[in-house]
Amino acid sequence: MKAKQGKPARIGLIQVIKKFDWSVEEYQEHLLSLAEECLRQGADLVFMPEAYQYINIRKNMPPKQLSEIYAGGYKEKCAVLARKYSAYIVPWDYEVSEGKTYNSSYILDRTGQEVGRFRKVHPTHGEFNNGISAGDSFDVFELDIGKVGIMICFDNYYAESARILALKGAELILYPLYGDTVKPGWDIKVRARAVDNSVYVAPCNIHSCIHEDASYTGMISPYGEIICKVPEGSVSVVKIEMGHQALTCFSGNPAKPDDNKQYLLKLRNTEAYAPLLDKLDNLPEWQDIMS
Repeated sequence: MKAKQGKPARIGLIQVIKKFDWSVEEYQEHLLSLAEECLRQGADLVFMPEAYQYINIRKNMPPKQLSEIYAGGYKEKCAVLARKYSAYIVPWDYEVSEGKTYNSSYILDRTGQEVGRFRKVHPTHGEFNNGISAGDSFDVFELDIGKVGIMICFDNYYAESARILALKGAELILYPLYGDTVKPGWDIKVRARAVDNSVYVAPCNIHSCIHEDASYTGMISPYGEIICKVPEGSVSVVKIEMGHQALTCFSGNPAKPDDNKQYLLKLRNTEAYAPLLDKLDNLPEWQDIMS
């Protein structure tokens, strides 16, 4: 069995610089500048990390107010860039909808129109305390480059996040995040998500909160290989094969390799998975956990 060739796509990866004293507008311009550099290099899609534009102000202003003041204007700037280069742009921002505030990433198509939005399903306890509501679905968006899913920061601590996206057909998972503290656990987790589901996973990181190299911006292959890491203040445009067929040899016969993703999905014994949906009522409150 010969591996099926995937559809080529050029994904723009940006690694912001670590600055903590800019205005929101200066952070936005830095994001747009890095994104445009990716687009100049021919990226089909470029996406942005979680919360960077508010890094210097979010402790002084609630997410709802930040969204109401800044999100609309920033979205229009991103849409202008999408139209200019006829490319997909996936910004991150807070979103206010029907009285609730979400941590979300959204997809602007090649004409600058919003065609999809993902709301972070697993906010942290701090986000809940700051008025953030949880999203309730992992949607996969069918673009002309292939099927793309999104998970945001803490979502990756739950293996179900990437698995659901894969079950829905995602070929690439965009993973915007603020940063992480677990070294080397974060790297193990993000690479495992790719291997477990035979998908590309692309993290886009602000910085590692404690350990300098705990998390990073880059691209992980369906085999769990680190294709690239992006240095601070720079970009990389990575060519991948959407729908790449990862082959393994479960049969033990090297002449008859198996499509890893299809093999594993077909043999899932879902009747044994009921505990995944059980809620645990005997856990301590957040305050007790954090004390």
